[in-house]
Amino acid sequence: MNSPLYILERSVILLKKFSKYALVSLLVLFQGCSSESIPEPTEQNIRVVTLNEVGANAHYQESRFSGITQTESRAQLSFGVPGKVQKVLVDIGSRLKAGDIMATLDLEPYQLAVDNARSEASKAQIALEEHQANFERLNRLKSNNAVSQQDLDAARTLFLTAQASVREAQNRVRLTERELSQAVIKAPYDGVVSTRQVEPFEEVAQNQVIFTFDSSAQLIVESSIPVSLANALRSTNEQVISISHQGKSFEAEVSHIAERASNGLSLPVKLRIQVPEGNFLPPGIVVAVNYRLKNSENVLLVPHGAVYVEATSNSAFLYSFNGESNTVSKKPVQIIDIQPTGYIINAELKLGERYVAAGAAFISDGQQVRVLGETR
Repeated sequence: MNSPLYILERSVILLKKFSKYALVSLLVLFQGCSSESIPEPTEQNIRVVTLNEVGANAHYQESRFSGITQTESRAQLSFGVPGKVQKVLVDIGSRLKAGDIMATLDLEPYQLAVDNARSEASKAQIALEEHQANFERLNRLKSNNAVSQQDLDAARTLFLTAQASVREAQNRVRLTERELSQAVIKAPYDGVVSTRQVEPFEEVAQNQVIFTFDSSAQLIVESSIPVSLANALRSTNEQVISISHQGKSFEAEVSHIAERASNGLSLPVKLRIQVPEGNFLPPGIVVAVNYRLKNSENVLLVPHGAVYVEATSNSAFLYSFNGESNTVSKKPVQIIDIQPTGYIINAELKLGERYVAAGAAFISDGQQVRVLGETR
């Protein structure tokens, strides 16, 4: 049996061993913790931004609106004489050149009338020549008293009557030729058939509308634009306007801008299109109207997200980017107009200067930022 003294000595020895092992364990644990990397400061205050650069085209205002094409020349075509329709050579949508035949009546009776009129005119001309020769002969004989005054007067009457008959016959020829031409409908200019209201072998009346025909060379586009754009169109000569439809583009020019806005926000505008030969743009379709105008030096278009408006002061700002410090600085701007693609603003931005293009409401003056896509 161990004595109390022995037990006490063993306890002290075990306690010393345990303390040594505990101390080593604590050191290992501490070293393990210290070997892990201490977290660096987070980048929660460094916002990732996208930038736009003030380029050579920044001072151009570009906008797009829709419009409807309308023909500048529309004609309702008809036969000038009654008759039975013999041929219809076109249909709705047919594109024609000036002078192309569209439809004809039965031409036989009208051609026969022309032939008869020409025959009668030829006979009248022969009779005139005979009466003229006889009158001139008797007039020479009268100077020698070889013929009576009564015979001379009778010859003169026949001569004058023959002249009148020739004039009447010639008028008849012109009338029948005109009626023959009016039995044919031709395209009055380059254009497109918009309506057709007849079929072959139908009886039609004189001046009954057969076709509606629209010019394809000169078209008008009717549209509406903001008052600010209308004012810009009136004030600048450096403007490019185009009409686009199904991948094709046509130059256009303003022909009329209304003085007053019906709703206070937009103004009706008319644009004239010159459609090049070989192209076609029908009336009554929706097209895109593209405007490109040169603004003054400090006026430019920026995205909506580039501008922040303070609610308290109602002041507008954007943030210019400093590439050396990767910080942004607040610059005051004046909003001139709101476009679908952004704000038209007045701001002192230099050519090549970069600014935050989106999220201006979520950054602050002097904040450090990181440019999206650029390495630090």
